[in-house]
Amino acid sequence: MNDIQTKLAELEAKGWTLAALADELGVTRNAVEKWKAGDRHPTNAKPVLALLNRLVTKRRIPKRRRYAKGSRQVKVTETNDGKIH
Repeated sequence: MNDIQTKLAELEAKGWTLAALADELGVTRNAVEKWKAGDRHPTNAKPVLALLNRLVTKRRIPKRRRYAKGSRQVKVTETNDGKIH
């Protein structure tokens, strides 16, 4: 297990989700999944490791939900000709 995998496991134990970690790092959730599995490594590993170290020491509660509850609902409207959009 490399340093990044260790830090990711440590953050997950604290309650961080992969999506929340991806948001904090500015990468996709798939990238974080691949780092965690050891399939890939970030091209800029030192800055990523520094950011992960900072997140470990932060005392804030990790994000549980990426979007506010109800904000992702589809708005359905009906036009004058009876079509639904």
